[in-house]
This record gives sequence, C-alpha cells and structure tokens, in this order.
Amino acid sequence: MTFSIVAREGEAYGVAVASKFLAVGAVVPGARVGVGAVATQSWARVAYIPELLGRLEAGEPADSALDSVTAMDPGGATRQVGVVGRESAATVTGDECTPWCGGVARVGDGDSAYAIQGNILVGPEVVAAMERAWLDSAGVTLPQRLLAALVAGDAAGGDARGRQSAAIYVVEPGAGYDRSGVAADLRVDDHADPVTELRRLLDEWEMYFGRPEDVRPLEGDLAAEVGHLLERVGRSPGEHGVEAALVAWAGEVNYESRLAPGGIDRRVLEALRASAAAGPAADR
Repeated sequence: MTFSIVAREGEAYGVAVASKFLAVGAVVPGARVGVGAVATQSWARVAYIPELLGRLEAGEPADSALDSVTAMDPGGATRQVGVVGRESAATVTGDECTPWCGGVARVGDGDSAYAIQGNILVGPEVVAAMERAWLDSAGVTLPQRLLAALVAGDAAGGDARGRQSAAIYVVEPGAGYDRSGVAADLRVDDHADPVTELRRLLDEWEMYFGRPEDVRPLEGDLAAEVGHLLERVGRSPGEHGVEAALVAWAGEVNYESRLAPGGIDRRVLEALRASAAAGPAADR
C-alpha cells in the first residue's frame, strides 16, 4: 500500500514515503542523527524503528539488523522494510506482502546509500523510476533527492489504489530549526495530490529553516538596493543601518535562519524583492 525511499547522503539520513493510506508519515518513517533511517510498511510494525536504529547505533550492518528483527517477528512475512546505516543498506519484502511488491538497496560509489521499496504498486516500474530519479539527482540536498525519487514513483503510477498521504523526514547534524538536527519533517496526511503538496511544503520549509546559500556581501550597489527595498516594506534602515533593518524584517517574516552576518542570502533577497513589489501590506 506504500512506496518509500530510505537514504543517506553524507551525514544526512532520511525517508520519503507516499501511500493510499491516512497519515502515512505517522507510521512508516524514522531516523536518528548519526545513526541511520528506517521505513516500515505493508503490515507495518512501528517497533521496528527503534529496534533497527538501536542495532545500527551498536554497529550492526543494515542487512544483519533487518534479518534479526524480522526473524524474531511472527508477522515477519507480512512486513516490508528498508534500512540505511553508516555504511550499509538493505530492504526486505515478506512473502505475504501484496503484489506488486519488491525493492532494491545499494551502497553507492560515493558517500551515499539507498533502499527503495513498495507494495500494492502498479508494477516494478515504480521502484525503477524512483531509483533512476535518485541517481540522476546527485548534487542537491538529501530532502530534495528523496522528493525527486518520490515524485518519480508517483508519476510512474505509485500505489495501485490511488493517492492519499505523503511524508518526508530527514536528520543531519546541525540542521533545521535551532540547528537541532531535523533537516525536514513534513507530512501531508489527507490530500488528493499529496506528493505535489509535499513538494510545495518542502520548498517553504527550506526557505524558513534552511542554511544561508549564495550569500552576497551587503556592500555598494547591493546594500543600496536592499536599503531601498526595506524602505518599500516599511523597514527603513534609518540610523541603525541596512543590516539591522534586514534582521528586523527577517525576524518578522520568519527568515532568521537564513541570515548571514554582513551579507544576504539569495532566497532572502528574492523574497525581499517580491515583498517590496507587493508593497508594505504583504508583510503585515
């Protein structure tokens, strides 16, 4: 009833999942900073998540950990699970999972690994499309790579019963709000087009909580432009200067995670330009 990808990119671990099932993000994904990530589906056993993460943290490779927990589970034949650890990846599809069902797991040549799996799918083309999308999206952030794979699986037909929910959960040291390690934690619990909605939410999440990117120094013509834009949105630099006014504006619109001392993030600049074009009311 579900298709998912579990992956590692550098120090980041995460899961993206979609299903014709209410609130799939409440059941399937789990991850731990510096340890690994897990997706439990089909007749999901949520207890697999802490059990598998605990084994990974103790140094057990993904395939061994997965063999151990499923062997001890009387319902193991009904389970489908993907696991990625520091240097390992594994997926298992029980004999009693509903077709089409299956998966693929690999440790990449670079600093990455993935496990892709699904059940009650339109066919194996869903997993194949997800794998191609993962491989073709190298170079972007892990949340964006996971989303690319999920979008590809959805476009290939996804869950044979239709669409209802989707989720993405990614952890990475120093990421996210207050840099606590959650790089993305988003759920679309009940929606006609959940994967498309998840893509919109991820773009918003990265705007609010992402690290500064393409930072340009607040100097010369750019400083003058930013000062003018701030005046347009009712945040005149006045005697405190452009950077102080920018900090005040960013705090009001919740972009403070993207602030960079002495400079301005590319996406913050784009947002400020759009707000200035719309007028002061856009920020109030």
